[in-house]
Amino acid sequence: MNWEAIGAIGEVLGAAGVIISLVYLAVQIRADARAKRASAVHEQSDAYRDFLQTLATDETLSGIYLRGLRDYGSLRDAELIRFTSVIGFLFRVFDEAFFQWQEGTLDSQLWQGFEAPMADMLAYPGVKEWWSTRAHWYSAPFREMIDTKINSDIPLPIPR
Repeated sequence: MNWEAIGAIGEVLGAAGVIISLVYLAVQIRADARAKRASAVHEQSDAYRDFLQTLATDETLSGIYLRGLRDYGSLRDAELIRFTSVIGFLFRVFDEAFFQWQEGTLDSQLWQGFEAPMADMLAYPGVKEWWSTRAHWYSAPFREMIDTKINSDIPLPIPR
């Protein structure tokens, strides 16, 4: 065997090694992306569950929340701050979930789990009034989506 043949074999083996490395890297990147998507979804779900748990366990806050949903203008001082904070937190979760859904990180079926309670909340006059004062806190695409829901010809039913 001459040196040219040995060199050619070495080049073929080197190219095969590069291809195998690239395939391995692609598999690892795909697995990492899947793990990041799962983590993002988990964080959004945790935040929403925490919100619901807070309302369920804090009687004072749940009363303020209910009054604020119905009549934002009736809230005063600390109540107004608590309502604005809790709704602001929840809409931040919705904004982040909306972003994840737009980016393809959040599956459409999971997005529906955020969109349905959000639409229910937007039916309340207090949330609409709150939104009119705090929409600027959120991303432009999210604001556009919320405004479209609020201004749609289809009235949102007020949940009981």
